[in-house]
Amino acid sequence: MKDSLIIHHATTQLVKIPLKRPFVTHLHTVTAINAVKLTVTLANGMVGVGAATPNRVVTGDTLTSMKAILDEVIIPQMTGMSLTHVEPLENKLQGCIVGNSGAKAAFDIAVYDLLCQIYHVSLNHLLGGSKQSMATDYTISIGERDQMVTDAQDLVKKGFTSLKIKIGNNPVEEDVATVTAIAQAVGPAISLRLDVNQAWSYKQARRGLASLAAAGLNIAFVEQPLPADQLHDLAVLRQESGLPIMLDESVFSPADALRAVSAHAADYINIKLMKCGGIYQATKINQICEAAGVPCMVGCMIEAPESIAAAVAFANAHTNIRFIDLDSIYMINKDVDLGAVKRVGTHLWHA
Repeated sequence: MKDSLIIHHATTQLVKIPLKRPFVTHLHTVTAINAVKLTVTLANGMVGVGAATPNRVVTGDTLTSMKAILDEVIIPQMTGMSLTHVEPLENKLQGCIVGNSGAKAAFDIAVYDLLCQIYHVSLNHLLGGSKQSMATDYTISIGERDQMVTDAQDLVKKGFTSLKIKIGNNPVEEDVATVTAIAQAVGPAISLRLDVNQAWSYKQARRGLASLAAAGLNIAFVEQPLPADQLHDLAVLRQESGLPIMLDESVFSPADALRAVSAHAADYINIKLMKCGGIYQATKINQICEAAGVPCMVGCMIEAPESIAAAVAFANAHTNIRFIDLDSIYMINKDVDLGAVKRVGTHLWHA
């Protein structure tokens, strides 16, 4: 009997959605959601959709390279694989080329979209169905202090109870002053999540974390204060700091997660589908962290609705996911087709 769940063909297209304003971090400035949208068709005619956003300073890819890898490497190798056997399919996907995690994530998300249709369940329930909704933060990008304070106040008025603050472009003392000003402006009930994006040295981080801790602010964690490969120093910093440390750029793969938790370098780990290659790999990372007693956050690049929807569903599916940072959908400058979001049965739109 012919296998109707064989991948028959797949196509890609480029997507661009302008942002309301530039998004600025220590690593780069983004003005639009740029993504590759992938459509995978099975032998039975079922169609699954995925998407991925490149990030040259984090994942090391560009829009052109991502599309080329999908068109020239991943799609040819995955055509003919069957969704009847998911583990061999996913292992083939991860092994068909070194790196290129975003391109792999696009294909992985399309596969899970198809699995949801095959089994007639939402992605949230397919993956575990732990929760029905989570509240995302909203990220304040780097800018003038007065503008960052104003942005924070506006976001609180819109209903956000957690704010992620990008820092690292200015001297440590200025960053601390900015965070303090925001905290005073929004009040102690608002949780602040700080993201340094690897900008500090060890000495700077010690000084900055000590000052922030002494200020008594409502800070949930400080994300990636040191360069990604400095696990030993991160572990020492974690022991010295009065504030929890989250790792992001230090953890791309399950092996990275194992190294990080074994080094006792993290209180939390940030899982991103674009970093790890999709839902299948993200599940492994979360399981490693959960076994080690390390809760996780699910974050994102500045991504398209299809990949944000998948990330929301993944986060809602697992008890060990304590935080989400999936706010890029709020940053767009025009209406978005909500079909992908509704199809996976998530609650993306609750701030």
